[in-house]
Amino acid sequence: MITYNHGPYIGKAIESVIAQSVFQQTELLIGDDCSQDETFKIASSFAAQYPDNIHLFRSSPEPLGPHRNFERLCRAMRAPFVAFLEGDDWWIDPHKLETQLALLKAHNACSFCGAYTEVVDERDLSMRSKSSLKLIKPSQEGDELDFSALIRGFHFHISSVLMRSTALMMPDWIYSQYCLDRPLYLLAAQHGNAVVLHRVVSVYRQHGTGVWASRSAWERAQRSWSLFHTFMQVFPARYCILFRRTLSEILWSYLPEVLYQKEPVPRAQARKIIHLSVVESPYQRLLLKPRLTLAALYYAYLRLPHGSAS
Repeated sequence: MITYNHGPYIGKAIESVIAQSVFQQTELLIGDDCSQDETFKIASSFAAQYPDNIHLFRSSPEPLGPHRNFERLCRAMRAPFVAFLEGDDWWIDPHKLETQLALLKAHNACSFCGAYTEVVDERDLSMRSKSSLKLIKPSQEGDELDFSALIRGFHFHISSVLMRSTALMMPDWIYSQYCLDRPLYLLAAQHGNAVVLHRVVSVYRQHGTGVWASRSAWERAQRSWSLFHTFMQVFPARYCILFRRTLSEILWSYLPEVLYQKEPVPRAQARKIIHLSVVESPYQRLLLKPRLTLAALYYAYLRLPHGSAS
C-alpha cells in the first residue's frame, strides 16, 4: 500500500485489508511517502493494533515518489503472492484474496489474477447511482488474457490484482514512466497469462487530488505516447503494430475532453492529438474510420463546437 496525503481515505483502505478472510496469514506493508497530513498517524495506529501483520515505512527526509516507494515495499515483502491497494482506494469483497489465491493455484501457469473494480468519482457524488455504475473490467470474454490482450485494453485496476511475487519485476525503464499498472501487467504476462475473477472486488476512488485525474487531456496524451513508445523498445518487435493501434485509440479517446473546453488552448491541443493518433496508425484512422477522423479534423481546424462535440 503506497500512500501520500491520503488522510481522509487511508483508514478505510486499511480496514478493508483487515476485513479479508485470510488477514491473519497476510502481511500489510504500508509506504508513507512523507505525507503532510494525518496519513502517517492513522496508519501508525493500525500498525500498533496489529504489530504482527501491519508494517509501516516512512520516507525521510524527502519523498521518494510513487515508483521508488513501491520498490521499497517490493524489497521488503516476503510472501509468494502480492496484492496492491493504494491508500485512497479500498476492497469491498472480504474474500478477494482467498478467492484469487485459489484461482492462481488452479491456474498454475498464470502469473496474476485480476478482477472488476468499481469507479467512484467523488468530484460529482450527486450523479452516482447504480444505474450509472462504472466498472473497470476486461473488455473481452474469457477466463484468461494473454500478452496481446493485455496490450489492447486496460482490463484491471491495480487494486483488483493479485500477482505471483516471481512475476513482479521493476526494470530500470519503469521508473521514468508515469504509471506502474500497465508495465507491471505486461512484464508479468511474459511469465504467464492473467486469469480473470469475474466479480467486483475493489473500488477506485477518483478525487480532485488524484495524480492521473488531475492531469489535462493533453498531458495524459503525452504521457501515454511516451509509455507506449517505451513498450515498443523493450518488448518484442512483433507486437509493435498492436502497440501503435492501441496507442492511437487511447490518444483518440482524449479528444472529446479537449474539444469541450474553451479557446484558446483546445484547438492547438486537438490538432496535436489528432496528428499523433493518425501517425501511430494511419490505416486504422484514415481507412477504417475515415468519417470520424474527418469530423475531428473539421472541429479542430475549422471550428470548436463548445458543447456539441462527440
